[in-house]
Amino acid sequence: MQEITVDGAYLAELRKGSPKAFEELYLRYFRMVEDMVFKFNGTAEDARDVFQETLFVFVKKLREPDFTLTSKASTYIYAISRNLYLKKAGKTTVEISMDQQQFSLFAQSEPDPEGLSPNEKDSMLSVMNDKLGQLEADCRTVIMYSFYQGLSHAQIAALTGYTEAFVKVKKFRCLEYLRKLVKATDIFKNL
Repeated sequence: MQEITVDGAYLAELRKGSPKAFEELYLRYFRMVEDMVFKFNGTAEDARDVFQETLFVFVKKLREPDFTLTSKASTYIYAISRNLYLKKAGKTTVEISMDQQQFSLFAQSEPDPEGLSPNEKDSMLSVMNDKLGQLEADCRTVIMYSFYQGLSHAQIAALTGYTEAFVKVKKFRCLEYLRKLVKATDIFKNL
């Protein structure tokens, strides 16, 4: 996908509400927003609604006198649309809700927790949530984007400003540290 040149003339057209400028944004970025919404199990109607709201927010920001677009337009639009959709869907990246399938992502080297009572499983998930909360913010962000939102390394890199290679290394290190924290707890020592 070719990036729109975000020059002064184009931004001025968007600020004025030029139909041609909006059409160009739609042609370039609607598919990206639609794919993101579908990834989170949204509908085509959700994607249209989110994209319209995204354009509204984007242009509103552009019209602020002191606003400067410091990233690629695609990165900025993706971040706006993702935040709008997650808010609309009632999902947040702050709340951690781990089901059994997500649990297994973090405990790949651990035995399968089958045969445990529901209370034991709840205790394990609680410990994992607590230890995840103890990670540095950048580690939590990479893990949340990767495992909870299913984003690729490239998408995480675009959202965080890291390189894709750094995201891979950061994710590995953060997971190793999280595993170390979790394994040090009493409930996981005996597994």
